[in-house]
Amino acid sequence: MFVLAGLKGANLMLEQWETHECWVAHFDILGFKSLLDQGWMKVKTVLSQSKIDEVIESINDMPALHREHIDYLFYADTFIFYSKSDQVKDYPSMLSVAQRFIRKCISIKLPIRGAISFGELIFGHEKRILMGEAFLESYEYTEDQNWLGLLLTPSASRKVFEYSLNPLHHSYINQDIPLKRDPKFNPDVFAYTFCDGITNFSNPLLGDLDEMLKTAPASEKAKYENTIEFIKKYDRRLANQNI
Repeated sequence: MFVLAGLKGANLMLEQWETHECWVAHFDILGFKSLLDQGWMKVKTVLSQSKIDEVIESINDMPALHREHIDYLFYADTFIFYSKSDQVKDYPSMLSVAQRFIRKCISIKLPIRGAISFGELIFGHEKRILMGEAFLESYEYTEDQNWLGLLLTPSASRKVFEYSLNPLHHSYINQDIPLKRDPKFNPDVFAYTFCDGITNFSNPLLGDLDEMLKTAPASEKAKYENTIEFIKKYDRRLANQNI
């Protein structure tokens, strides 16, 4: 009886977990520890409920084609998006959601950085627990950034090429990326250029970044400067149709 009860309990615990491969995007707020050091009121100024509501509303306003393929989880200074399958159809959905998210955050002066990976994700206890190789890689590349950027990690770019697709055709570039530990050129790491097409106008995010730079802590200013320089560089290149 005790053995059967133990087996039943073990099976119930196993039922609390699920594992599958998917696209994962991890974002965090730049300088969050510094905000905490300044007190809760400063945190509330940067990470207000109204800002979170505005970001979620922006995601919910996306076409169902993309929205229904992606789910999300927010806590503290961390924002996680993940696809509901490992299918190729979820790749453009993840790009659309992640790119809209980072652009919206910058436009409302919420400084974030993020990375998209592909691989195994483990969910536990009604998705209250999340872990896995894909999450760890997206987290590591998020932390490695020296700017407010969005990356495709090696696992993501390799999967994209398996589909005979090329991130260079999706507003991503694999050079001049402001990273901390890795060289600026890594053929397996791609950065979102924030330039989704050729235009006669400068990127509207530049004005938002300039404002954020003025009030950023001295220790974080270089990250904003790197972002502005990167966007200007590829904005010009797209305008001149050099890439």
